[in-house]
Amino acid sequence: MAVTDVADPFDMSLAAISKHLTILTRAGLISQEKRGRVKWCKLEPDAMRNASIWMQSFGQFEAVNLDAFEQFLKQELQD
Repeated sequence: MAVTDVADPFDMSLAAISKHLTILTRAGLISQEKRGRVKWCKLEPDAMRNASIWMQSFGQFEAVNLDAFEQFLKQELQD
């Protein structure tokens, strides 16, 4: 996907999305390639599989409801 397509559904700046993608690239989870003026991202399946296996090892913990956590943080920061 083009970086702009990755960023489209998120309410974040393109610069912020690019920083996150750079971290994923450094971790080897995605690769990036510039073609002309467009930067393209590609998932790296082997790395994603290894990351998935690693994350499943934490399955004994209760999943975090990120929406509820976000609301909690908003309320706390307002106070």
